[in-house]
Amino acid sequence: MKKLAILAATAALGLALPAQAKAPTDALSAMFAWWDQAFKTPGAYTPENFSKFFTPDATLTLEGKTVIHGVAEWATHFQKIQAMGGEVEIVVPFKQVFETRDRIYTYHVIRSRRNGSVGCSLAAGHAEMKDGKIASITLVRHNIDAAKEPLDPQCWTQ
Repeated sequence: MKKLAILAATAALGLALPAQAKAPTDALSAMFAWWDQAFKTPGAYTPENFSKFFTPDATLTLEGKTVIHGVAEWATHFQKIQAMGGEVEIVVPFKQVFETRDRIYTYHVIRSRRNGSVGCSLAAGHAEMKDGKIASITLVRHNIDAAKEPLDPQCWTQ
């Protein structure tokens, strides 16, 4: 319930903000635009490539648990996902995005196709910025169950 409340609050807050332009203008959107292309490119997830966007000690926290520490772990984590095959995409431009002094807040869709199955999640959270690079990303996600709730229009259906 807490996860859904955070997603709802983020969405409600975002409704009062202007829509993002088509070209990424913030560092988080630019990184995920790169990430989407890198997923389609074997060998693209390297520590050197992640270092273009992240501080050396950057973290990823999902649902309150820190799962990545440092660019080497970013590369390894996403190499494993890439090796599983299929398609995964972070939809850019985000549904909502806005920046404060050192944070970028986002509400976005993550969609996938793998082994004949389609998946879709809503994600909300923020990135902490340091010297123009991402120092951390913190997200909560909600997997959409098409049998129990409506799909977001950005979800893949097949």
